[in-house]
Amino acid sequence: MKTQNAIRIVVAALAVSSAGLASAQNVTGQVVGRVMDAETGKAVAGATVTASSPGWIDQSVKTDATGYYVLSLLPPNHYRVAVRAPGYTEGLARDVQVMIDWRIKNDVKLLSASAAAGRAGERVAQNR
Repeated sequence: MKTQNAIRIVVAALAVSSAGLASAQNVTGQVVGRVMDAETGKAVAGATVTASSPGWIDQSVKTDATGYYVLSLLPPNHYRVAVRAPGYTEGLARDVQVMIDWRIKNDVKLLSASAAAGRAGERVAQNR
C-alpha cells in the first residue's frame, strides 16, 4: 500500500513537472524597439510598426506614448520591419532575423517629411 502511494506521488510529480516544461518551450521570437524623431530625439507615439515576411501574415503594432513597441510571437524567419507615422518618412529595416526565444532590438529614427524635403533640396543645390 505504501509503495503504491509512493508510486502515485512520483507519477503525479513527474506529470506536473512535465507540464511545466512543455509550457515553457517557446517556438517564436520578438522584435522590440523605440521609434524616435531623428532631429529631436523625442518619442514618436502612435507610429505603426509592421513585420512582414514572404509566406507569413504581416503583424502590426502601434508605438506607445514613449515610442516603444513589441512585435511578439514571430516565427523564426527573416523579416522586413517598416515604420510609418504621419508627418514622417518611412523607416525600414530589411532582413531582421528572428530566432526562437530571441528578442531582437530594432530602434528606429524617423526623419520628418519637411526635413527630408529640405535635405533633398540640399542635394539638388550641391549637384549644381
